[in-house]
Amino acid sequence: MNIHKQRIEKLRNLLDEAKCDAFLINHPANLCYYTGYSGDSAYFLITASLDLFFTDGRYTTQAAAEIPDSVELIRITSFNDLCLHINENPGIKRVGIDEGKLSAETWLKLRQNLNGEEPVAAASTLSRPRRYKDQMEIELLRKAVAIAEGALQKSLPLLRPGASERDLAAEIEYQIRRAGGEKAAFPLIVASGPRSAMPHGVASGRFINPGDIVTIDFGACYQGYHSDQTCTFFLEEPDQEVQQVYKTLYKAQGRGLAALKYGVTAQELDHEVREVLIEAKLDQWFSHGTGHGIGLEIHEAPSISQQSPDGHLEPGMVFTIEPGCYFPNRWGIRIEDMIYLSDQGAEKLTTIDKSLEKMIIA
Repeated sequence: MNIHKQRIEKLRNLLDEAKCDAFLINHPANLCYYTGYSGDSAYFLITASLDLFFTDGRYTTQAAAEIPDSVELIRITSFNDLCLHINENPGIKRVGIDEGKLSAETWLKLRQNLNGEEPVAAASTLSRPRRYKDQMEIELLRKAVAIAEGALQKSLPLLRPGASERDLAAEIEYQIRRAGGEKAAFPLIVASGPRSAMPHGVASGRFINPGDIVTIDFGACYQGYHSDQTCTFFLEEPDQEVQQVYKTLYKAQGRGLAALKYGVTAQELDHEVREVLIEAKLDQWFSHGTGHGIGLEIHEAPSISQQSPDGHLEPGMVFTIEPGCYFPNRWGIRIEDMIYLSDQGAEKLTTIDKSLEKMIIA
């Protein structure tokens, strides 16, 4: 059976649990996951017996080439056309929607034009199967990692005094595209000197100076799947304070990896990593969660933080572990890797050795 047909059947089996007669999907990542469609401006309606895909004339040729043969493609010219098709099916009373990607305007149109009940927020149900990556997805993630890591290695000659953060980020993205990536996975972070204290310091026009700490958070998108990792480089051997912080973060990440051997919840993993920073009295400088899921989106379930929902991290999940410390107006350090949790244990999908001596490029 086609992988997308299998995924559709898994989703269909969740209709009763969600107490819905139909799911209406418009989130691009979910459209891609369930139907293989890589465009936008489309809706996928699934019921106990129907699989209907709606889009307009700009995308019908693309959709016909990408979606499974078992899914009926319907050309529409307006959102009202979609609502009319739904109303033609009297068994559809409760529609579960992708509320996270549905505009308020569209929500109101659904309420006004559908004959059934109030639309049901179902985004968490619709995205749940995506938490568990199959082997095809793991191979796509490995490819995205390899493209990004190759791009970084080819761009490192630019990591020198006098180069701008923006030039370095542009070179990495250029190399990603040359290697077959669709695009960078997100606006690349190249943060040097005092800007390295900004966790999301997207590349600026700042010129890199001698002795700078340079944080590079980078990734590639390949066939819709994203990679994400962070390296913190040193343009000269760092002083003892910087070395101690780096070694503590490296130890914290290792503690998290070790904890995965025993089966933990997302909150427990965050606690294991954070505890190392608490012991070193550095926790106040760790200003974000320990990690996030990654796949068709750069941030997806599971979230790994102190506020994460209950539930164990389970085989099939892919997520980051990324402890960091940020000292405003001074410097910052983050170490980030992608982890695949399988039946055999935790595996780093990212392969760059981030031990301190490997990050000194003076």
